[in-house]
Amino acid sequence: MSWARYITGWVTAEISGAEPERMLRALAERGITFWGATPPRDYRLTVQVPLSAAKLIRPLAAANGCEGAITARHGLPAAFWKVRRRYMLLACVGLIGALLYVGSAFVWEISVTGNETVPEGVIRQALQACGVDIGAYWPAFSQDQIRNSVLLRVPQLRWMTVTMRGSHAKVVVREKREHLPVIDRKELTKIVAVKAGLVEKVEALHGTAETEENRAVLPGETLIGGYMTGRSGVIGPARAIGSVTARTWYELTAKSPTEAHVKTPDGEKTARWALILGKTRINFYKGSSICPAGCDKIIEEYALQSDGLFTLPVKLEKTVYTAYETRPEPVAGLREELEHRLMERLERIVGEDGRIVSSVYSASEKDGAMYVTLRAECLEQIGREEPLTARDLAEIEAKIPKTEEQE
Repeated sequence: MSWARYITGWVTAEISGAEPERMLRALAERGITFWGATPPRDYRLTVQVPLSAAKLIRPLAAANGCEGAITARHGLPAAFWKVRRRYMLLACVGLIGALLYVGSAFVWEISVTGNETVPEGVIRQALQACGVDIGAYWPAFSQDQIRNSVLLRVPQLRWMTVTMRGSHAKVVVREKREHLPVIDRKELTKIVAVKAGLVEKVEALHGTAETEENRAVLPGETLIGGYMTGRSGVIGPARAIGSVTARTWYELTAKSPTEAHVKTPDGEKTARWALILGKTRINFYKGSSICPAGCDKIIEEYALQSDGLFTLPVKLEKTVYTAYETRPEPVAGLREELEHRLMERLERIVGEDGRIVSSVYSASEKDGAMYVTLRAECLEQIGREEPLTARDLAEIEAKIPKTEEQE
């Protein structure tokens, strides 16, 4: 059944006579849509036609040697006809319709999408300062004014829009992309080791390499010096640019109990209800809503809304507290889980530019806990840029050969 048919209404007609099927042929010849026809039985059949064709049933049946009668009416007109004298009910329906119409001109729900690094609370505060808040009259909104004001208040955003669907304000934002830092070659720096390792490869794009392959280095040791020798043979300070790849070794250990406390519901459930009108909450229970010890808390909300049509600031909240008991059970797949976590941790340490060459796990149990150890060999970048200190500049100055006059 379509909404259009329900709104316009339809009727069920009963046709009786020697040949009631002739009525169906007559309806088709008149171009009247019909459906739900039943096979003739006891010289009778039923058929459904639109409400607009109900007045034609009797004369059309008589013209074909039959008798026609309307046995039932369906749809919205029939429902209205039944309650036409119930004035209070009609008044309530009219009042609800008026409230929906008036309420749809105000904002009762706000959703923010598209943000990745900017907190949603920051965006909501900026919207609130621009007048986009619960209960605001949205036909008075100015898209350009809201967008410009929010972008000024939240500089991390580069674009935004507010779309109204009923009383639901859908806010879509786009964040600014991070630009790659511009390398200032006038800045004087050096590259030092951030961790110990065995140097595998040195690439000094700018500056002077102070280490070589197959050499062990310690944290803080200079890998690429912040100085260069010019074409004339003069040594001067410079910005060190390059990378140093080294072999590194790690030993990571994870620990976890071999038994876990599993919750088992004991069958006792308590439901509490609350009515939320805009920003006002009305509790239909006494006491606090804090979950008691030994209970799980599940909240369900039933909003008075239809997506895309209307949204009203009315919600019915149901909170269910379920009591449970705990009992210890062995943890299945514990070793595999710990190995997986150790590998994830190692990958975060090595980074996207690093590579794990080899790895081996070992496990043991002691005092109700499992210990898993990961030993791995990796290849990674160990260099970090640091500014030249006064001592570094003095050492570079000492490397510059002095003339006889300077001596």
